[in-house]
This record gives sequence, C-alpha cells and structure tokens, in this order.
Amino acid sequence: MHDFEIVNILINMSDDDVYSTDEFSEFDNTDADEDYFPEGIEHLQNNSESEASITDEIATISRQQIQSDQVSSPNASINILQTNQNVAIWGTINTTINCSNFTFNSTRETVGINPDIYETMYGGSPWEFLSLFLDIEVYNLIVTETNRYAGQLLSTPLCRHLRLNAWKETNAAEIKQFLGIIMWMGLEHLPTIQNYWAKKGIYSSKFSNYMKVKRFELLLLTFHVSNNHECPPGDRLFKVQGLVDILVSKYKRACIPEESLCIDESVIPFIGRLSFRLYLKNKRHRYGVKIFKLNVHDGFTIDFRIYAGKEAVQGLEVSTKTVMELTHEYLNFGMTIYTDNWYTSVNLAHKFLEQNTHLVGTLRANRKQNPKDVVQKKLKKGQVIAQQSDRGMVVFKWKDKRDVLMLSTKHSDTMDETINKRGQTTRKPEIVIDYNKGKALVDIRDQKSSYHCPLRKSMKWYRKVAIEIILSTSVLNAMCLYNKVNKTKIGIIEFKEMWVKDMCGVYEETDKEVEHKLSKSRKRTRCVKCYDEMVKQGGRKHAQRITKQSNYRCAACQKVYCIECFFDDHRVRAK
Repeated sequence: MHDFEIVNILINMSDDDVYSTDEFSEFDNTDADEDYFPEGIEHLQNNSESEASITDEIATISRQQIQSDQVSSPNASINILQTNQNVAIWGTINTTINCSNFTFNSTRETVGINPDIYETMYGGSPWEFLSLFLDIEVYNLIVTETNRYAGQLLSTPLCRHLRLNAWKETNAAEIKQFLGIIMWMGLEHLPTIQNYWAKKGIYSSKFSNYMKVKRFELLLLTFHVSNNHECPPGDRLFKVQGLVDILVSKYKRACIPEESLCIDESVIPFIGRLSFRLYLKNKRHRYGVKIFKLNVHDGFTIDFRIYAGKEAVQGLEVSTKTVMELTHEYLNFGMTIYTDNWYTSVNLAHKFLEQNTHLVGTLRANRKQNPKDVVQKKLKKGQVIAQQSDRGMVVFKWKDKRDVLMLSTKHSDTMDETINKRGQTTRKPEIVIDYNKGKALVDIRDQKSSYHCPLRKSMKWYRKVAIEIILSTSVLNAMCLYNKVNKTKIGIIEFKEMWVKDMCGVYEETDKEVEHKLSKSRKRTRCVKCYDEMVKQGGRKHAQRITKQSNYRCAACQKVYCIECFFDDHRVRAK
C-alpha cells in the first residue's frame, strides 16, 4: 500500500473509527449518548502529544505526495486534496487571517416570517395560525389512514363482543375535536383517561359533552398517518415520515431563516420495545426517540429529523452528517450555525467555511485536530487562551467555574464587559456572549414545550411521535407566528387554552354565539380574499401593489374583508 493511500485512510477515519473496539462494534448507540466515551479515550488523551506529532507527519507526507502526483495521477491528487484541506494548522491569533469575508444575505432575499402571513393574518386567532400547519391536507391524511387502519383491524377475526365492532368512520371535524381533547388533557392532567369522563367525585368534568369516552378510546386505538401495507422493507420511519414531510414543508413556507440558526436534539419519551430507542443517562427522560431540530428566531422549528439508528457513513461522523443534512438548504447564505459539543468539530467547521457559513459552538477536548496547546493548558479563573488555524477558525479556552472550550469561525479572543444578575460588571469572551444568545433559540423552546405536555403513556411509538409533532412542535410554531404578527406576548398556556376552545367549542355558559357581521377596525389592512386571488394571478409583489385595503373585519371570523368579498364569502344578506 502506498503512503498516500495510508494518508487517505488515516485522515478520513472518523472519531468512532479511532475509538471503536470489538466490544462495541455491534452497537449503534455510540452516536446517541452525548456523554458516551468508549474505552481507550483516557489513554489517547494522555498521549495527545504523540497523536499531534502523527498528525503533523501525516500532513507533511500528504503535501509531498500531492506535489509528486499532480502530473502523473490527476484523480489521485484530487482525492488527496479533498482530504488534506481538512487538516488544520494552528498558531497564534492573527487578525490578518479573516474567514468572515462573506456577508449574510448578499442577494437581499426576503427573510423572516412570510410577508403573506403579515398581510392576511393580522388579528387572527390561535386556531387560524395553527391552521397554517394543520390544514385540510393534514386532517385528510389522518382521516384516510385512520379509517383504513380500522378497516384492516376489522378484516381480521375478532371477538363479537370486542368494542372495535362498533367502529364508524371518522371525519375531519371529529379529528379536530379529538386533537383538541388531547390538548385539553395536557392542560388538565389526571391519572387515567377514564377520570376525564367521571361524573362524580373530585374528577368530575365536562368532557362527555364533546365526545363519549368509548369513541375517544376507539379513535386513540386506530389513530394512524400511514398505510401499513405500503411500507417498504427496512424503512423504520415510514409510519410517520409522510406526516413529517408535509409539516416540515409548511414550516419552511411560513418562515425563511434569518442570520442565526441553532441545532439541538430533544427526546420523545418512550419505554416500549423499539429498535432505535435510545438510552440517554443525563436526560430527564432516559429512554425515548431522539429528534434533531433546526430552530430559528423565538424557537421556531423550521426542520427536524428523527434518528432511526444505523446512520454512520465511512469517513463521516454521524453528528457532522446530521448537521449537513439539516442545513444544506441554507448554505452559501452567510448564516451562523450554533451547535453544542456533540456536533462541533474542526472537520465540520471546514465544511461550513467551504459553503460560506459560520460555525460557533462548544467543543469536546477529545475531538480530532484540536490544538493541544489550548486543550492541555491549565488556567486560573478568568484566564483565556486561544489559537487560530490557517483557515481562520479559532479554538478558545476560558476558565470560569470550569473550563469552557469553544470553536468559532467568526470570533477572536476578544473580551467584552457585561452585567451579571447581581448588577455587577464582569468581563466575558465575546464568543461566549454570542453563543449564549444563539443557543437561547433552543432553550426557550424546550422550556415552553415542557409546560402541560399532551403526551401520555403508549405502546405505539408512532402515535407518540405524531402527537408530539402535531400538538407540540406545530403549536409552538403557531404561537411564535401569532405573537410576531399580532405584536403580543401571549404565553404558551393561554395560547393552548384559546386553541382548545376553538377546536372543541368549549365556551362558558354565559357566552353567546358571535354573529358573522362586519365591524370597523382601527387598522386598515388588505382584504384576505382579494389578496389570495391577486397572489394566484401575479405573485406576492403583485398582490401587495394592487390589493385594496379595508378597515372592516368579520366579528366571528376575525378576518379583514372588503364589503363585496364579505357577502360573497359568507353568502348572507345585508341587514
């Protein structure tokens, strides 16, 4: 074997390849636990000096081999160049080396919330904002597959006294009420499902006014979003992938990311038998299904992937592969991606720099190509040390209560003054301050999603995942749009309560039914129906230019109409 072939193999080896042993070769959970450290890591850390010298020797051999093979073997030189460009050469901070010469949104494309939503949804209710995601397409999917699955169950031999024999086909209106009741259960948590229909005792409620308990249990039993008979062999996510694709496309239409993006994972708790169920010892829910999420401003989730195991690719870490798949649509746009230490690596930073994208994140000390002088340096509280690569990325170490190791492609070792919780002025690294702001996109979302979760124990993993996507991710996204468009700061609990009232028709007894009639509004905005028709004719810019404005709003629909469109849409006579 030639030297350059050995170089290719060594440099393309992932962290999992370096640290793998026969004892762990049959398991796929090494990329699942963020605190997973295979045997032998301590040995490698103690011998980091010899590891660094090997890396330097590899880089020297590869450069010599490239020069000698550029003429004789063009294809071989291309492969080595692709490998060698990921070898970092570290040195002191040099301000002349600047990798941030690309700017965000240089083509001046529209970013943020879709302008159509601003034009047509101002003053809308929570139910209307959630309808941007849970529209007729989603309800038809649930209705069709739920009825199909119920028919498949009925086609098998059943006991004549089984409750399923009383099944009647469902419809979109009933599914809306069904989902509303599940959300209501999350707001008012009781020990069992039967307690919600109790008529006496401390658990008495009004659930029976909206749906019978037997019907609810039947819908819960047959709830489905895919056709089991069409599942291809080996496709672990087929049962929910159709729903995921529909909702993700709607998320992307509603919001175009601004400069900051944050990637993190969450866990849907599940303790049943499942091939890709993970054990995460440091999570609140230790067993469950792992989901990778891409979040933008205010915690709006724009994309997500369900981890199904067996995703390792030779020469590429699972964490790097996940990040590149989630962000591939937003590269070459000058964005900044914030990640935690499970994703961040020098290799990932190189890939982002090639695509005009910044990377900022915490870094593990045992990652390949880390500068040993920074990682091994012993610091006192408040001290910092940093090194910069030939490509301009900076690895930074700061001693606070403990060592903080970070990587950035857009910062240096600059320190800024900040005011802490006690009102005292302290000095913090600029990279840490920026990272905390970017990571807050996920922290805020995780905090909101933990309030009154609608999930309950279930032996069907796909049902828990589907309900999580519909009643957690979609609801939080709708609340972000609602607050942004209406310029309010409504909380997640109040938002859910308002949505449940619209979905289930839950109102106080003193409330009267609101009539569909026009009332004057203070703000003039574009007629909803006219705007939609103009968008179909000539696009959004055409609609914004010629659609007439109106200050009349339907009291029941809470939508702005011109007088002609109101009567055309409601088909009522003027009084």
